[in-house]
Amino acid sequence: MPATGLFYIPPSSSSDTPTFQTLLITLTARYNASPVHRWTLEHRLFRETPSSNTNSSSQNDVSRSESLRYLQVLTLSHHPERTYLAVTSTKPIAQTSANTTIPSGSGGGESTAEPATIAVIPSGNPSEEFLQLMMSKLTPLWSPRQTSQVQNGQGFELGDFHVRIGELRQGKGSVQQGRGVVVEVEWVEAGEEGDWATTTRVIRDFWEALLVKNARECIQVAGLEDGFSDVRQWCEALRLRG
Repeated sequence: MPATGLFYIPPSSSSDTPTFQTLLITLTARYNASPVHRWTLEHRLFRETPSSNTNSSSQNDVSRSESLRYLQVLTLSHHPERTYLAVTSTKPIAQTSANTTIPSGSGGGESTAEPATIAVIPSGNPSEEFLQLMMSKLTPLWSPRQTSQVQNGQGFELGDFHVRIGELRQGKGSVQQGRGVVVEVEWVEAGEEGDWATTTRVIRDFWEALLVKNARECIQVAGLEDGFSDVRQWCEALRLRG
């Protein structure tokens, strides 16, 4: 079954850090390929307000900072019928289970937070109504933090790999700022479900062949064995930006 890895390249003035356009040129030249489809993403991040955290009045500042919760609303054009809701936490887990987290080889580090709780609602009117409810009724519990989008992503099909590249932008309408580049590498011919050690090695080998510097890797995150692996990766990467 297919398996994915996610890479985030923060904005930088360094000439070693690739941009959206230079990555497109690199893929096109290396594989003699052209984009075959476009894709989009929207991610909304909400943070639990201190007054709604039951630990806030009884724990010290360190404890509160270790147990922040986030609500994330994610839509992906390649999952057009679904909107994903994820509740994540910065609370460390005492011990990660096997095959869920490993140190990153590309500057990312381990995922040490509790696994996300994920729910799915239909896209369209149901998801719009949910967002209206969040903004009008639930702001005492969840404070809006940021909205991020990929509006004109490009997708490649390169043998056993599908690659999606997009420029991440923050804001709404005409008031937007570039926030780096995101790349999703999907290994179409991944083997046995749950064999994330092999999957990680194969995806890393593909990525490292592109000679991309200063990228943050997000492959093995908490809760992969529970499903929604690509959604968990996106939520992990985009939450860490907030």
